[in-house]
Amino acid sequence: MMGVLVVRLPNGEERNLFAFSGQIAGNSNHKGFVPPIFDYLQPNGIFKTEESNISAINHQIEALRKSPSMQEALSNLNSARLSMESSLAETKALFDAHKAERHRLRESANGDASLLQQLQAESQFEKAELKRIKSRLQTAVDEAKAKIDQLEAQIKHLDISRKSRSAILQRWLFMNFRLRNANGYSRSVGDIFSDAKRGLPPSGTGECAAPKLLHYALSNNLTPLYIGEFWWGASPMDIIRRDGDFYGACQAKCAPILSWMLQGLEVDTPQVFASHDMPMPIVYEDDDIIVVDKPSGLLSVPGMASDDNAQSRLQAKYPNAECILAVHRLDLATSGLLVFAKNIPTYKRLQVAFASREVHKRYVATLEGIVTSDRGTINLSLEPDYENRPRQRVSASGSRAITNYEVVERDYKANQTRVNFYPLTGRTHQLRLHAAHPQGLGCPIVGDELYGTAKKEGLQLRAVEILIDGKNIRID
Repeated sequence: MMGVLVVRLPNGEERNLFAFSGQIAGNSNHKGFVPPIFDYLQPNGIFKTEESNISAINHQIEALRKSPSMQEALSNLNSARLSMESSLAETKALFDAHKAERHRLRESANGDASLLQQLQAESQFEKAELKRIKSRLQTAVDEAKAKIDQLEAQIKHLDISRKSRSAILQRWLFMNFRLRNANGYSRSVGDIFSDAKRGLPPSGTGECAAPKLLHYALSNNLTPLYIGEFWWGASPMDIIRRDGDFYGACQAKCAPILSWMLQGLEVDTPQVFASHDMPMPIVYEDDDIIVVDKPSGLLSVPGMASDDNAQSRLQAKYPNAECILAVHRLDLATSGLLVFAKNIPTYKRLQVAFASREVHKRYVATLEGIVTSDRGTINLSLEPDYENRPRQRVSASGSRAITNYEVVERDYKANQTRVNFYPLTGRTHQLRLHAAHPQGLGCPIVGDELYGTAKKEGLQLRAVEILIDGKNIRID
């Protein structure tokens, strides 16, 4: 991420300051950019010296794992185990043959007490002998394993030392990242996170462009006026970043420290659209369900962001209903068909129908760019982007997400494509990410402030058709 901050100098002039997140070519200082808040990358400084010591421990651990002693011990253990298996198998086969012969002799002994006593003694001896052989072979295995345990104990001791030194170094780093705020106070990153009850700061906290810019301005009697961070270069594969687009600060690293730094600074209050002014027409109703046309900007169900939501509106409209429960969700920014159950049996039945993919939905979206294929299927697994909530990201370990699509219209003049989406799963932001991601369509939905570019007209994604409970309900 790159950042720019417009500041006012004491003489009233305005200047632009520039910063980058992290390091470039392993260096935090580059001409034309503000310096780091704390330059811990000095070649002979505490951080680099201790980092080198920790790296040396890593090399020791790796050397022990690959040492001739470890390889020999592993080989000896493997040989001892193979020998034990082979010897026991041979001994058991021999003793089983003896057992069968004894059984034959007992049947033909005709009451010969001396023979029966002899056969019983042989049986008892072989049972005891098998135990003695197992014990002897197990001792050899245990001795071979003991050698490995000795080496593993050395590795564990080194690993504990490495983790301890890494934790101490990380805490030292966070205590030395001291940030200024607009009230003129200074606090460490570690203390700020502790006060905010956020635990240990994530690695790299304090190295993003926005904190660098604000810290430099507030430390040099410069008045911050406008700030923005934008992505420069190719996008990572797990998250959506477009070259030249501006993005908000990350939640995990920057939210706590920016809240501290902005104290004492007059900032613009974001304008919030009054959701209670949005009409929500009822599209279909019977004894079991209500289907509404939810407007963009209205929550589907109660949440922390607003008291106004589609479910609460219907509950107020139908105070005597057995229940009014949403059987699925639409994103805050997505408009269109939203289904509610009017009784518990219907709610449970429709929940099962959604889970078993018996409900079919169609969305219409306008995308930025031209989709070349007429139709296809997108299969990209998704999971939460914990550092940038509420964003989601593509991940092989995430929940499976599948979307079918077909192109409705291509507008080459406007460089836009209108498509129908048919989601087969219902993951958070599934259609938005499948549209925007390079492995999907590579064309974000128009107005998508999370994965594309915000527009005044809002997100151009609308749920227009649903086949549910034997009914096909449409609004286009």
